[in-house]
Amino acid sequence: MARIHIVGSGDTLSEIARTCYGDASFYKKLAEYNGIVNPNLIIVGQVLEIPPKAELLPGIPEPSEQDHGIVCPHGLEQIIKTFGNINRYVTADGTLKPSWEAEHLGRVKLPFAIKLSWDRSRNVTRLYCHKKLKDMFKAVFEEIAAKNLRNEIVSYGGCFNYRVIRNSSKLSTHSWGIAIDLNPETNRTGTPGDMDPQIVAVFRQHGFKWGGDWSGRKDPMHFQYCSGY
Repeated sequence: MARIHIVGSGDTLSEIARTCYGDASFYKKLAEYNGIVNPNLIIVGQVLEIPPKAELLPGIPEPSEQDHGIVCPHGLEQIIKTFGNINRYVTADGTLKPSWEAEHLGRVKLPFAIKLSWDRSRNVTRLYCHKKLKDMFKAVFEEIAAKNLRNEIVSYGGCFNYRVIRNSSKLSTHSWGIAIDLNPETNRTGTPGDMDPQIVAVFRQHGFKWGGDWSGRKDPMHFQYCSGY
């Protein structure tokens, strides 16, 4: 199970990695997992998530992950290489420059409408996501429709959203527009949730990772196109 480490005086990521994994060289992977751009810069009181060693190691890409011409990236470095360095678009006051959205995001039409989770009177008919994942998201929802699983998607909780993860300083994968939340009312963070296994299977077949599989605080509403972060 993942655990939490609060940075103390004199701590370094290499020493934390040596203590937790028996290998100081894992400091960079630990930094990437926690969204730390500079592994040499951690501060006292900073909360780090220490996942099992296996989660820091990239898996072997499955053939399905190649179908849309883009391999699921592992770790922050590969996320940035694949989807762009979002940190370059953050202003001095912490807001995101509009140019990030203009250069990296796009809209894709859904094959069926989904109720908006925080306003059930409104329907979502298009996703606002990273341009590189437009075809991927389109294929996922077309397969869900083709398998008559659309009724298992009760509500839409969001895709692109520039923010940090709750109780963390780490940017959410929603910030890149490479994650989506579904059925949040019954799949809250920290619960097993009730996400239909068939929905999970469709996303997995297209290379997405499911938050319900996480070793730490599970997030069953969440699907993201990356690992090791």
